[in-house]
Amino acid sequence: MERGKAMRGQFVRTLMVGTAMAAAFPAFAQDAADPSPASDMPEAATSDASAQDDDVTQITVIGSRGRSRSDVDRPVAVDVVTSTEMRATGQIDLGQQIQFTSLSFNSAKYGVNGATNFADPASLRGLAPDQVLVLVNGKRRHQFSAINLNVAPGLGTVVTDLNSIPTGAVMRTEVLRDGAAAQYGSDAIAGVVNIVLNDQIGGNLDVNGGIYREGDGFTNKISLNHGIELGDNGGFINYTLEYFGFEGTNRSDTYTGTLYPATPASYAVTGPTAAFPYSTANPRADRGVYPQTPFVVGNYGANRNRTYQAFVNASYPVAEDTNIYAFGGYSRKDIRAFGFFRSAAVTSNSSLGIYPDGYVPILPGTSVDWSAVVGVNTELAGWNLDLSGGYGANHLDQNAHNTVNASLGDASPTDFYIGRTAFNQWTGDFNASKDFGPVGFIGESLNIAFGAQYRRDNFVVTRGDPASYAVGPLATSGKAPGANGRPGYAPADENDVSRHSIGAYVDAEAEFNDRLLFAAALRFENYSDFGSNLSGKLAGRYKLTDALALRGSYNRGFRAPSLQQTGSRVNTSTVQNNQILITKQVSSDDPRLATLGVPQPKAEISDSYALGLTGDFPGVLGGRVTMTIDGFQIDIKDRIVITERLQTALYPSVAALFPEAREIRFFTNQIDTRTRGVDVVLTYKTAIGDDQDLTLTLAGSHAETEVLRQRDTPAPILVGASPAAQQIKLLGQTATELIEVAQPRTKILASANYAWDRVNFGVRASYFGNVKAFSTGLSGQDDNVACDDNNRCLQTFGGKTLIDLTLSYAFTDTFSLTAGANNIFDVYPDKWNNTRDGDIGQAASYSDGQTPYTRNANQFGFNGAYYFITASVKF
Repeated sequence: MERGKAMRGQFVRTLMVGTAMAAAFPAFAQDAADPSPASDMPEAATSDASAQDDDVTQITVIGSRGRSRSDVDRPVAVDVVTSTEMRATGQIDLGQQIQFTSLSFNSAKYGVNGATNFADPASLRGLAPDQVLVLVNGKRRHQFSAINLNVAPGLGTVVTDLNSIPTGAVMRTEVLRDGAAAQYGSDAIAGVVNIVLNDQIGGNLDVNGGIYREGDGFTNKISLNHGIELGDNGGFINYTLEYFGFEGTNRSDTYTGTLYPATPASYAVTGPTAAFPYSTANPRADRGVYPQTPFVVGNYGANRNRTYQAFVNASYPVAEDTNIYAFGGYSRKDIRAFGFFRSAAVTSNSSLGIYPDGYVPILPGTSVDWSAVVGVNTELAGWNLDLSGGYGANHLDQNAHNTVNASLGDASPTDFYIGRTAFNQWTGDFNASKDFGPVGFIGESLNIAFGAQYRRDNFVVTRGDPASYAVGPLATSGKAPGANGRPGYAPADENDVSRHSIGAYVDAEAEFNDRLLFAAALRFENYSDFGSNLSGKLAGRYKLTDALALRGSYNRGFRAPSLQQTGSRVNTSTVQNNQILITKQVSSDDPRLATLGVPQPKAEISDSYALGLTGDFPGVLGGRVTMTIDGFQIDIKDRIVITERLQTALYPSVAALFPEAREIRFFTNQIDTRTRGVDVVLTYKTAIGDDQDLTLTLAGSHAETEVLRQRDTPAPILVGASPAAQQIKLLGQTATELIEVAQPRTKILASANYAWDRVNFGVRASYFGNVKAFSTGLSGQDDNVACDDNNRCLQTFGGKTLIDLTLSYAFTDTFSLTAGANNIFDVYPDKWNNTRDGDIGQAASYSDGQTPYTRNANQFGFNGAYYFITASVKF
């Protein structure tokens, strides 16, 4: 396939190489294509398979505004994964496709876990989700609106929802495993994920169906991508329409808790006409609702999902060297999540006149994303100029069904509107670059780039219906106020905050000769809410021989606090000893925090170092071997975290300022961390005869994050506090463990791909290292449990290997079928230690069997083997 004139008046060739390949890795990028015209990245070189030897082509990638280079020639590490490779994983959504093709990227599915029900947390090199910058066609993508406040990796952070982008719209992903804040701005401490949209002419229809071995989780997906030429000079419009349906899974164990109150004395009156609905002899047998044999009441698994998406990517030449372009789209996800089972025996949650047998709250939500970028690029006096404006927005509407506000008694509704979180972002970008060629002692080329960006962010929280947050008349009798499972946003939670920032950068890349390459960047940004920041980057590559090269980089980066962090207010009411108490998350603009000596959050500052060795060895064992080895260290100062809940009873100065609250928490620059690790990628490719190809890949990453130090608790908070209270850290041990050990430190991906004529066979192995999580109820006598001197215990969930198989056959040039099985050996994570000496439920986090697999760590999910088939039609 060949497209004519493309961006900035340059002619490029799109080379489609080979047939479908199962999960390959970044060292060999096999589908070479020019970047989207909307990208502010450099021009693509003309692909020349013969010049590259064995059809290994150069691809324009993130991380450089100079000439495009293969991975072994770049001064920084970049994974380039084509859409063909991602689809071959058998994964349905974009986040999981990247998870199983990029070595340092990690994302897992959660259940019963707040905001993570609606947008999967994703990280690079074990850092936080908001320390990864996501771009689409080189332009900043907006973030999700809701913040993760559950005890899970990424606590207190906001994600960018990759799954709001349809997979059919993606031509390739580029994962820059190096700090890049100086080049692209805030959030790029761990690296950058750039999603390059499809610009191809022609059409493709994929129809996919799949199911889990357990017989649930039926999946169906229909993806249509179609590109049309606009005019005769390389203009195009490429659009994608996609539907994804997933029925959800349930992996709860048999319930082991108490179902019913034993006597009338053990339950509080739920209303003036309420009557005790059980006999006192055997309430379970009397009701006859639940069978006498073991049964499951919880619903812990991957959430049911209905997703509707439409995306477009377009470019049109208006003059010889000038193009106008536009891209963006719409995504709606309807998610059905669940809460924990509310037993009739638990007085505070029960409304026996409505649900005499208990209930499981159903917690649906609708997440809607809009995005649009419009721009123009041109060439003037040898300079490539790009001017664009963009808008992106997400809102999440949440509801609660099959639940009650117990404090309202039998008068409570059972359906609630919880409220809305919304985030929108406006951006304006100008970028300019020019390749000056040889200049003085720079014998090969000198590329200079500079640019500026304006950004406006806005975060809004809107209240739910009154019953969702009401503190009813039975609250003083011990009944929980608010919609059970998900209390509504109250008037005190509402907020509408905005900020703007301006930034400017300069970027230079010099190739002194065919061995030495040097790059540098400097960026200044000013934010309306916390001030200015200066970041910079140095990178270089030196070829030791024609086959081996040494590369390294230093980055001083930053991450601005998100508005969701600084502007989030959550007021949760509880009742204790007939008193209504509030757990209060305090927004950063509350003046009472300043009185307590808590400063406004400022930017996190990072210092990143990388040193690597790359190799390219043609002619080895009749094929070609490439390798990259990169060691790295990322030091982050003033990392922003959400504090532990400070109980006002322990801190008189806090109680004096917040008399309405039982406890408060807030965001602050509390800790410094260090992440160290190494990434290794090895690839072997060979042709067998005239029509067979074999590709072997091995990629591994190991990264360890350590909390180096904590800031002292501000002195005004400690005034009048007991000596014991003064020893309590603002960031507690559990939150520290979520940063250090709750994500796999080691990840290894290996694949073998064999293509013969119309047949393609792939096998992939994915190893996820162990993770650790805390629970009460554990003992040092348990397997894989370690306890400290204070009998605080962590369980280790062992590393696991998943094996996937795919087989494709192209019946014609336009029709093919792919069948596959992911996790064919039905591997699950370790369960919580729920048995010891014949007893059940020792780990409190086991939740009486409702959550057998931890929701406090991120490993690889817990759904087991999955089987799928995909039919593909090209037109």
